[in-house]
Amino acid sequence: MAKKVFYTITEAAKKLKITRAALHKAIHDGRISAAWTTIEQTLQKRARVIAAKSLDGFKVDRAQQGRGKKTDSPG
Repeated sequence: MAKKVFYTITEAAKKLKITRAALHKAIHDGRISAAWTTIEQTLQKRARVIAAKSLDGFKVDRAQQGRGKKTDSPG
């Protein structure tokens, strides 16, 4: 199988083990670049893609991963 040249948002989020929303925020904040293109999966659609090189250089902010998670509080 050939090495991927680009990843969709969903594929990139799975590879990085973060949510799609976190990845969209990183794109919006300029921490990772993405481009719009037309891809063909089950059907042809317009989707945002991230270059494999860009994804390899992206560092996940682990400090933000704990924020916003629900915790069980006694009582």
